[in-house]
Amino acid sequence: MSIRKPEFITFTGVDDNTDATALVQLADDYPVEFGVLFSPKRQGIEPRYPKFTTIAWLVSELPLRWAAHLCGGDAREVIADGRSTHDNQLRYFQRAQINTADPKVKPSQIGNWAAERNLRAILQCRGDFPRVASVDVLFDASGGRGVTPGAWPAANRTTFCGYAGGLRPENVAAAVQTIGAQGIRYWIDMESGVRDEQDRFSLDKCRQVCEAVFGPKGATP
Repeated sequence: MSIRKPEFITFTGVDDNTDATALVQLADDYPVEFGVLFSPKRQGIEPRYPKFTTIAWLVSELPLRWAAHLCGGDAREVIADGRSTHDNQLRYFQRAQINTADPKVKPSQIGNWAAERNLRAILQCRGDFPRVASVDVLFDASGGRGVTPGAWPAANRTTFCGYAGGLRPENVAAAVQTIGAQGIRYWIDMESGVRDEQDRFSLDKCRQVCEAVFGPKGATP
């Protein structure tokens, strides 16, 4: 059976202590996207939410694949008002994830908001993937708490589907074996699984994940 690899891996939680040189090196070696967390009550206070000055420098100076993950009030602002306080910075991102469990959110509305800013939007699901083309959808049953689900839902060809939940260097290869057996394009995302004991973003763990999924850099496929 042929196992399809993810299109890319999203590593969420780049922070104030992240080594920019190592970030670029990982992106040179593997297909990766880096997620940056936004939350009005946590920014610059909690380790996973970098200061705005850090974000501004990283995304403007490093031409990498970036995803903005809008949480709390930042997500509600987009849903309610169709705008974001961070519009100026979002021009450096390629995707924007609106972290909400609100079932009333309309994918087409969020998709249009993103398209107006040359972004691709991401919404989350807790169960089966919906069939939508206007946004990408990330399955994360635990809502960002890093809990591995009992089973991974089936992807579909209408939606670009992503998978998150407890992924880390030790279990990511097994997850890819299961998810990739479907033969449908997808991506995987992780946050808690690539942080160190001090809750800092660990590029060493990110590289371990990439090696587990794609093989060591320079190895013969």
